[in-house]
Formats: sequence, structure tokens, C-alpha cells
Amino acid sequence: MTTDSSKQDVPGRYRPTVEEVTVLVRQAASHPLGTQFLAKGAIDAVAATFGVHAFVIDEARRRMRDEVHE
Repeated sequence: MTTDSSKQDVPGRYRPTVEEVTVLVRQAASHPLGTQFLAKGAIDAVAATFGVHAFVIDEARRRMRDEVHE
């Protein structure tokens, strides 16, 4: 069984930086499709639109969810 924390500890796995995630959220906020597209759009479409890795999108979505639940 794999836990969320062990997934992040996999050697060689790409880990987005805080700055990458912040930049993506800011870009989405000023983009015509908005943060709703970042939050709910098909991950490949979001990645292509913003030119980022899917892991950056995953982390941005996590951050946005966490901010709503605070």
C-alpha cells in the first residue's frame, strides 16, 4: 500500500517548487479561462495551456483546495 507521503519520497520523482505552483496559480487567475479551468480542466489541457508539468497542476489544485478549507 502506498501513502501520500511515500509517493512524495520516491527518488527521482519530479517535485514542483513552491514558486512554480505560485506562478501557475497567478497565471490562471489572470487567464481568460481562470482558476476554475486550473481546478477542473483536463490535466493535459491545463498543462498544454500553461506549459507546466502535470505535477505542478496537481500541487496547485491541492493548494487551492487547502486554502478553501482553511
